[in-house]
Amino acid sequence: MTAGPGENNADRHRVARIRDYWLGGTHNSEQDRVYANHVAMVAPHIPYLVRAQRALLGRIVRYLLGQGIRQFLDLGSGLPAQGHVHELTRDHLPPARVVYVDNDPGVAADGRLLLAGNGNAGYLEMDFLRPTEVLADPLTRRLLDLDEPVALLAIATMQQVPDSADPALVIAGYLDALAPGSYLAMTHHGPDEYLTSALETFAQMNLGPRPSVYLRDSITMRLFFTGLELAEPGIVPVPLWRPEPEDEDARRHPERTPIHVGVGRKP
Repeated sequence: MTAGPGENNADRHRVARIRDYWLGGTHNSEQDRVYANHVAMVAPHIPYLVRAQRALLGRIVRYLLGQGIRQFLDLGSGLPAQGHVHELTRDHLPPARVVYVDNDPGVAADGRLLLAGNGNAGYLEMDFLRPTEVLADPLTRRLLDLDEPVALLAIATMQQVPDSADPALVIAGYLDALAPGSYLAMTHHGPDEYLTSALETFAQMNLGPRPSVYLRDSITMRLFFTGLELAEPGIVPVPLWRPEPEDEDARRHPERTPIHVGVGRKP
């Protein structure tokens, strides 16, 4: 459910608001909710996967804070609401600093409004496929010290990027510029016959523009972590990455979850 990076596509703004709706937020319209319900009608597991990844984000951020990370660069961020990174880190000392990046003007404008008055977080309207430009931007330079470790977050992000854009090279461009001790945390949707069938049904029913997604398996996903030290338990289905006692999903057929996650440290 994404519009491609490099495109100022109104659908990208819609996707951000739909995710907000599925997460129980209020930054969405009646039109967004209708479209979201159309998607859920043909692919009822998608809202669950969105919520599962948001819960995972909390586990990842808490893990990284425990490793001493206090800087976060979040690619393809969507709306910074409903338990996003700056909310997860605000009670920690020293305060963590967060830069969100999204190419859609509407998403970025909403993001800046949500972050108004927060001196430790900012929203950068830029194509995340351009790591050199993102890292050189004055907002990034003001909030992040690139001589110190940074956590690079790509949660449900690189599945927006076609092979022609070489997504692994994009990630390498960020990691090469980040200090030793930095981390990459990523989720990626893998091959999913159910999703493929649902997208075909969505198009046939004329429910709106067909969402775009580029599926890659866990073996291909490992290419993003080349040269990194994978944190335990490695690349696994989302529910199995360091589940907490209250995580019921870890006990409900996690092998059926078509999204994998990995967290790796730059030595």
